[in-house]
Amino acid sequence: MEIEMTVRLLIPDTTAITTFHAIEKMGIGSVRKLKRDDYYKFGCDGDFKKVSEDLGKVDVIVNANKHKYFAKKPGEPFSGDFEGMSNVRVLVQDIDDKDGGLLSMLKERLGFTNVSSVEKGVLWTLGIDASGDEAENVAKEVAENLLSNKHCQQYRIVG
Repeated sequence: MEIEMTVRLLIPDTTAITTFHAIEKMGIGSVRKLKRDDYYKFGCDGDFKKVSEDLGKVDVIVNANKHKYFAKKPGEPFSGDFEGMSNVRVLVQDIDDKDGGLLSMLKERLGFTNVSSVEKGVLWTLGIDASGDEAENVAKEVAENLLSNKHCQQYRIVG
């Protein structure tokens, strides 16, 4: 089984705010809103709901004082869409980083022996005043020119 988890700040996200202003300065006016979430994908065994809740209590992943998490199965929609515009999600991940350190800590120090793999990245949600291919092309332009570093990161449109 796989669990996809997004972790979002409850307080204003200064990184997302700064990134949005950079997009404006780049002259990409069709991007109207922007959100940033930490993204995790866990390969594991067990009951989806219980494992998701247990992972959501790990303070290295979710600090209950400043984060909120959302867990879903692959293929299910992400939460937190912007209304009245196209929502395009861009997942940016480091190349060659499967986060063995987090996996090791979960398994060895925290007792999550049922977790077999971990992927992490940053999930950007762009609210774009365009639709279909045009919205996706805008998201690709932003991803290639601002959200990712082609030398050490890869991105993909995930929804």
